[in-house]
Amino acid sequence: MARYWGDPTAHPSATALARFAGPAAQRRLARGSLLNSVCLSGVTLLLLGGAWLPRRGGAGTQNPVAFAVALGGLAVFLAGCLGQISLAFLGRPRFVLPKHARHDNADLTGRPSGPESGSSLGQGADTVSASLPVEHKGTAEILVIRDEADSYAQLRRYKVYVDGKRVGNLRRGENCVTSVAPGPHTVQVKISWCTSPVSRVDVAPGDRLRFLCRARPGVESDPTAVYRLRHDFLVLHPV
Repeated sequence: MARYWGDPTAHPSATALARFAGPAAQRRLARGSLLNSVCLSGVTLLLLGGAWLPRRGGAGTQNPVAFAVALGGLAVFLAGCLGQISLAFLGRPRFVLPKHARHDNADLTGRPSGPESGSSLGQGADTVSASLPVEHKGTAEILVIRDEADSYAQLRRYKVYVDGKRVGNLRRGENCVTSVAPGPHTVQVKISWCTSPVSRVDVAPGDRLRFLCRARPGVESDPTAVYRLRHDFLVLHPV
């Protein structure tokens, strides 16, 4: 969070409530992840004050300082939770956001802007320029982007394979570009033993093929998906 406050290119992790919200609210909560620190600070003060208080029925008078610390921690925690709910559904308060994110009306109001409108699978694709330079005439490029709205395994990387060879790793919002020779190729993404279906493409000289990947919707809440959908766990779509 500290890095994102001063670096607009950093990708913060969403807060705990993000898993129960839609894609737009997830983006707002990720940008306002300072509220997650507020909640954790409140819990820490609450536990500290509670540990400081004498046991029930024990000797000694109640410690007013410890009680005040515990009560303050509870207030801070509740304020952080209410702030997260307000930010997710109302786009406020904005002062908890970094300066570079306070004027992004598309994310703060929940109204899509420009090419971002559409399904959640397409979010994040517009962060990469459509005009990618080809290094050598006669070659082609395959670009794989991990969706910024992908909420699965946020701290882990997806592995990208082209023609069975590992060519890169992807966190949320990152991309991997691979130069290939014209002709048939295969593209696949993996995480642990789970994979996407293999995408087979036939590229011509100068082609720039773009793919967007993410976890299949619903696998976050299905503990059996890593076995039932082992070879269909990730989604890889051309965009």
